[in-house]
Parts: sequence; structure tokens; C-alpha cells
Amino acid sequence: MKHLDLSFHNNFCFYIAPLKSPNLKYKVIILFCLFFLLHPKNNLLAQNEYKIDSLKAVISIETNKERQVDIFNDIADLYSLYQIDSALIYAEQGLKLAEQINYKQGEADSHFQLSYYYDRASNVKQAIAHMEKACQVYTALGDSSYLPGCYNNLGVYYSYGTEQKKSLEYFIKALELAQKLNETYSLSEAYYNIGTFYEYVNENGLALKYYQKALEIDTSQNNLADISWSFINLGNINMKLHRFDDAWEYLLKARKTLTEVRDQYNNIQLNLSFAYYFLEKNELDSVEVHIDKAKEIYRKHKFERLKADIIAAEADFLLAKKQYTQSIQLYNKAVEIYNQQNTTDGLWDIYTSKAKAFEKMGQLDRAYLALQKANQINDAIKPNEIAKVLGEFEQKEATKDKLYHYRLEQELLNQKEEADLLRIRSKFHYAIFSIVFLVIWITLAVYLYVTKRKNNKLLESNLTTINQQKQLLEEQYQKLEERENKLRELNATKDKFFSILAHDLKNPFNTLMGLSEIIISDKNVRNSDQFDEFIEGIFQTALSGYNLLENLLEWSRSQTGNIGVYPQPVSIEEVIGTNIHFFHEILKEKKIEVVAPDLKNYKVLADKNMVNLIVRNILNNAIKFSFPEGKIELLIHQKDSFYIIHVQDNGIGMNPDTVSKLFKIDQAVQRNGTAGEKGTGLGLILCKEFVNKNGGDIWVESTKGKGSRFSFSLPVFNKK
Repeated sequence: MKHLDLSFHNNFCFYIAPLKSPNLKYKVIILFCLFFLLHPKNNLLAQNEYKIDSLKAVISIETNKERQVDIFNDIADLYSLYQIDSALIYAEQGLKLAEQINYKQGEADSHFQLSYYYDRASNVKQAIAHMEKACQVYTALGDSSYLPGCYNNLGVYYSYGTEQKKSLEYFIKALELAQKLNETYSLSEAYYNIGTFYEYVNENGLALKYYQKALEIDTSQNNLADISWSFINLGNINMKLHRFDDAWEYLLKARKTLTEVRDQYNNIQLNLSFAYYFLEKNELDSVEVHIDKAKEIYRKHKFERLKADIIAAEADFLLAKKQYTQSIQLYNKAVEIYNQQNTTDGLWDIYTSKAKAFEKMGQLDRAYLALQKANQINDAIKPNEIAKVLGEFEQKEATKDKLYHYRLEQELLNQKEEADLLRIRSKFHYAIFSIVFLVIWITLAVYLYVTKRKNNKLLESNLTTINQQKQLLEEQYQKLEERENKLRELNATKDKFFSILAHDLKNPFNTLMGLSEIIISDKNVRNSDQFDEFIEGIFQTALSGYNLLENLLEWSRSQTGNIGVYPQPVSIEEVIGTNIHFFHEILKEKKIEVVAPDLKNYKVLADKNMVNLIVRNILNNAIKFSFPEGKIELLIHQKDSFYIIHVQDNGIGMNPDTVSKLFKIDQAVQRNGTAGEKGTGLGLILCKEFVNKNGGDIWVESTKGKGSRFSFSLPVFNKK
């Protein structure tokens, strides 16, 4: 779900017009004294009710019509957190009065708020009409500061239907204008909303990037409502990335923040996110608890926009419990509500889940029809057009990055020129000083010959100081040159890495889409002997893409300093056993035998996740380049305070030139396995970095045609 922008009324304030009646003035003063004396500090809902009652009292005595409009809008804002119907009533009153007195600012603000409230009431048509009217009035006023928020919200409303391209274009328009105006609130919303489109096209890494950008802005502004929303969505995207620990932490942060803002709309969203988290963990009792909480909040506050989402979540829960008939009934009910609301937000997921339910019930024809419906919905959204707009947007962002790097290079060049100028000036000053010093020395030598030794010592001391200063300047200049060279090397490494990323990460998806398209489009294939080959191809390609993506993510985290080393006792037997089980299907397919000694008593002191990744990549390499019916042998021995672990295969091996290029990011080593498996060499680079981080070393011995032997060392864990 996209995020609406309500930036124009974040700060609540009281206003009292000049009062002509002394008695009336004293009544207002007493009213506000009572308000602040009785103000409950620990109950935000009660605080809102006190504020609303106080504003209602103020509006009854306020004579300034424009201030009355503003107060109507303030009351509507306070009601919006838990009573949408009341919010609509007061915002409509504000709009009516603003139109009567021709108060354009108040009129625009009322349209803006009404748009937001109609959206929460699931009236998209009215929401769009009011937001477009707000845009017109703000533009007529010559006030562009509110337009990023208008564009953000229009993008959200259009995203409910099939006009996804128009929605995305509004978000990009909001982002560009917010950047130009340095309007941080709308910039945060635009980042988040664009991130949802990356999530839609399964670019979850880029979605995470834009969600984190939104959170950074929200945190800098201490906007608790939006911080809670960012936490919820970071939790959801981390679930999609299978980072469940990170997802859990973000959802807990969202729950803590929501206790401070009391936003019941987002509270429903949070409970649904918790439900899906526990659904992924197959903890069905906890799923039911959180769905019930969401339903309870909905029954109390009637946020119609979320009604279908809650029903769909309950249907997913019943599907997990294998109550297929009941789940299908709820899916149909959710579809009916989405259609009534003129939204397509969750229809693709629902029809896909319905297909799973029909398949489990053995009703393959109905499952096929459900998948067809899901594809029709996807085609109506025109994903190719969305991808094209995102591509153009990403190209613009890349151009901005290039401009930033160019400016950085110019700054470095300017610093170098300043250093050169400083060095020239130093030499010039040194020359002038030397000449003056020489004249003084000769004069003093003639006039004070008797004090020659004393003066000589003083001169030698001065000369030493000057030489030290000269040496210091030369060292500083050398350091600047070294930093410049290092920056060039880093840029070269980065370019090489991106070239690997751009080429190899795309290949698995092309293969997956190609094989999947054949299976979907050609019904005869499903009943032919080729079907198993296609399924095996899809599995191998998905595994290859997953391993490459996992390596890329771990490598990028290590390069940006976001990964720490946490040494602990690690059982070699457990790690190797886990990874042999992980590759069980591939080993079985290629008929490869893995021979390992008794590893029960071998433990190393290292980061467990890193050791697991090292073993997985090296074992994957051995399997990839082993011939069918081959043999992989695992050996281990102790040398000093290290265990040396060997993984030896009798596969295709490597020549010395290939061996010399391993473990280097700037050297491309791309070879196909014996079954056509793809490789990039990035896994070995990551292995070397992680082995080194844990105090060990890694090396390889290989003969072409006879096989390879990869070895690495890790510190022995000794009980004391």
C-alpha cells in the first residue's frame, strides 16, 4: 500500500482572536487553564478528545471566519486518527465556509484533507476529485510548497486501479519537486511510494534502498507517524528478502512507535504484518491472534480501505490451515470488496492464492482459471510500461550520481592544485628566507667573528627545523597522491563489480522467464517427457541466481562496513553436514559421492554465518565442476593453532592462468560447470574476504583435467 502525504497540517496550534468582551476573554482563559491542568499526559486518545473539546469551545466564540475554517480543519485532523466519519463532517464544514468567504488557502487545505479522509473511507473517486481541486487552488495561489504532497496522494489514488504508470509518474513528479523545494516530508513519501513499485517488479533490493531513504528523512524530522509506517514496510520487505530477524526487529520498533502516536489505521497494518510474519514461520496460533486484533480495531473505527486486506489475510490463514473451501469463500468476499472500491491492489495475490487452494483440492481446471485471472490483472496493470518508467527514472538517478562523482573529482583536483601551490609557495619562501639568512650570516660573521661558533649552532638548529617542515610538506603531498590513486582503484573495482552484476544477475531471470513461458504457453509440454527437464532447468537456474544474489548481498554488506564479525565456537561437522544436505538434490542428480571423515570433535573460533557461507561456496564450486558420478573428498588436519580444511574434487580442474585470477574482483573468472551451471567467481572472492576477517587464509591447487583442491584455515577453538 502506498503512503499518503499529510504534510501541511503536522503541527497543531491554538489561536485566539482579539476579544472585545472582558467577561468572554476571562472565560476563554479559564477554559484553557482547565484544559492544561487536567491534561492527561499518558493517554494520547484522551489528549485528542481534550484538544477537540477545547477547539469546539474556541470556534463557538471565534469571530474571524478564516480562523474558523482553520479550526474546522484542525478538528477534522484530530478526528482522522480514529473517527473518519467525524473528520469528514468537520472538513466539509471548513470547505463550505471557506468557499462562502472566498478564503482560498482554507479552501485548498479542506480539499486536501477531504481527499485523505475519503480515501480512508474507500471512496477513491471523491478522493481524486478533491485532491485535483486542491492542486488547482494551490497552483492559483502561487504556492508550490504543497504540490509535492498533492502529487504523492494522486499517485496513491491512481495506484488502486490499473493506471499504475500514471501513479508512478505522479510519484516521480513529487520526488523531483520535493528535491527542488527541499521539502523533506513529501520527499520521504515519494521515496517510499517509488519503493513500492520496485517491490511490485520484484526489485526488492532497490525497494529496500528507497524505504531506508524514507526512514532516514522521517527520523531526521522526528516524524513518529511516518517513522512507524517506515518500520512496518521495512519489516515487510525484509520478509520478502527472507531476512526474518531484521523483519522482526523493524516490526517491534513499529509497535513501540505506534504506542506514542495512536494511529489506529497503521495499527491494523502492523497487526497484518505480524500475522504474515508468523505465517512465514508457520506459527498459526500467533497468526490468528494478530488477525483478530486487526479485526477488532476495524470494527471499532471502520477503516473501509483495509476491510478487504483483513479478509484476504484471514483467507491466507485458512489456506495455511488447509481449510481450502473456507479460504476460497473469504477470497471471493475480498475480491467483491476490492471491486466495489475500484481497486486492484491485492487482486493478483488473491487469485494466485485461490489457484493454490483449488490445486490442493484437486480442482485443476478452476486453479488454471484463477491463474488466468491473475495474469489478466497483471497484464491490465501493464508491467512493461512500469518497468520502462522505472528504467528512465533510474537512468536519471544514475546521471545525478555521475554528476555528484564528477563534482567530487573536481574537488579532489582543486585540493591537489592547492597542495601544489602550497608546495611552490613553501619553496619560494624557503629560497627568500635562505637569501636573507645568508646576508645576515655574512654580516654577522664579519661584525661578530668572535661569536661565530654560537651563531653556527643557532643556524644549524634553524636549518634542521626548515628541513623538517619541508619533509612534512612533501609527506603530505605524497599522502594526497596515494589517496587519489586509492580512489581511482576503488572506482575501477566498483565498475568491474557492476559489470558482473549487470550481466550475470540478469541471466538467471531471463532463463526462468523463458522456461516458465514455455510451460505456461504450451500445454503439450506439461504432459511430455520434456516437462521434468524444464522443471530441473528452472530449479538449477533459481538456485544459481539465489546463490549469486546471496553472494552479492553479503559482498556489498562487507564492502560498506555493514557486516560485523562475531566469533563463536563453530562445529565443522554441523556446518559441513548442513551444506551437504543443502546440495542433496544436486548431488543426487549428478550422482556425486561426498566422502568426509569423522568431524565430531572439530570446532573453530569464527563467525558462524561466515563459515557457513565459505563452506557452501567451496562445496558448490566442487559440485559444479565435478563430472557426473564423480567424487568429492573432505579432509581436515591441525597445524599449529589452525585447522586446515580441504575440499578436493576430480573434476575439470584449472590451468595456472585461471588459478592466478581467482580471489580477485578485478579479474573476471566465468566458467560453466559440467552440467552447464553458470558462475562468476564472486563466491570465491567473498570466501577469501570472510576467511581473512576470521584470521585465516585460503588457497587452491589444481591441475587441468584432474580436479582441484581448495583449502582454507580457521583458528582452533580451545576450551579453557
